[in-house]
Amino acid sequence: MFFQKSIKKILAERGYKHCISDGEFTRHADHARYVQYTFSKEFIKKDEKVVDIIFLAVDMNNEKLVISFFRENVSVENGILENVNVSIPLVKFSMEEFEKKIDRLLPKKVSFRRQGIGKSASF
Repeated sequence: MFFQKSIKKILAERGYKHCISDGEFTRHADHARYVQYTFSKEFIKKDEKVVDIIFLAVDMNNEKLVISFFRENVSVENGILENVNVSIPLVKFSMEEFEKKIDRLLPKKVSFRRQGIGKSASF
């Protein structure tokens, strides 16, 4: 039981953590339709910075866990590179299912888009 996978551990294995600055994206309330928590990771190459954010939201109305992935190059204006999401019905939720969805959602490479050039570099 002590060594079971958890959402935090699964995301930490992929380099994501919850930071104080992620608090602005976290939502919780006594009377809310959903609860949202975020994890993030940063990549820096030369003068560019790409930020990945994973949003985990429990939609109580539709009884599902929504996992969203947002990637932005914060070094350029309108630097949104990706914005995708998947969901797991709460009745079908398991750590194995969560891990499968995360692995499908997260891209394998980080792309940096240069402003005004139209080319992107990956590593």
